[in-house]
Amino acid sequence: MTLTRPVPLQPEPASAAVALADLGFLASPEPPDPPGPAYLLVAIRDVPTLRHYDPEVVDYWVTTDSRGAARTLTRHSPVPLATDFSWGMIRIVDRLAVTNSYLGFGGRLAVDRVDGAQVAVFTSPAPLLRRGGHSQGWDQGADSVGAFFSRFLLAVDYVPGFEARVARADPLARYAAFVVDGLARYRASAPLRDEQTGLWHHLQAEERRLRASQPDAWSEGEELWRQATASPRT
Repeated sequence: MTLTRPVPLQPEPASAAVALADLGFLASPEPPDPPGPAYLLVAIRDVPTLRHYDPEVVDYWVTTDSRGAARTLTRHSPVPLATDFSWGMIRIVDRLAVTNSYLGFGGRLAVDRVDGAQVAVFTSPAPLLRRGGHSQGWDQGADSVGAFFSRFLLAVDYVPGFEARVARADPLARYAAFVVDGLARYRASAPLRDEQTGLWHHLQAEERRLRASQPDAWSEGEELWRQATASPRT
């Protein structure tokens, strides 16, 4: 389930295990709280508690040789582990193949064994958005992020060097590219602005925040968006 108790300010597996004492996974912050840093904590226990959602597997993405590669974490994965995770879906699966999913723009992953469990801590400077599942709904904007990632995947196929450029980008630059993309779509459609006023205002606020506090990430995000939306070569 999602957040029911405070997450440590800078969680690592040992402190995350305390927060997960009665939970299978835990996320913070939840919208409309501030956008980052964001945390997703997961405990894969040797023996399911049968009291709540008990994760068995976590699927996520990393970058290898400038390309995306799928990775899976289980109770048998070698630990300790400290690595970057990339943009895309984080999928938590239990023993009954029931899932809970998140969408993220990348960050750091730390995993270690604590009291009979593999405890994973995903940390990102950009939002980690709930994309539905057994124990949760969808965060505002998660469907838009999913569509944006699909457009990025299309650009990987036809824009030379784009996949490597996205792989090198800071997570906040990827997030800025999403904000730029969303603003372009809303500014081009008055009906869309009227139908989804909350997300439209949120994107405008994020543009102001990123321009002021993360100008380099904002500029890189604009360039990523320009490349992703370039016309395919014929």
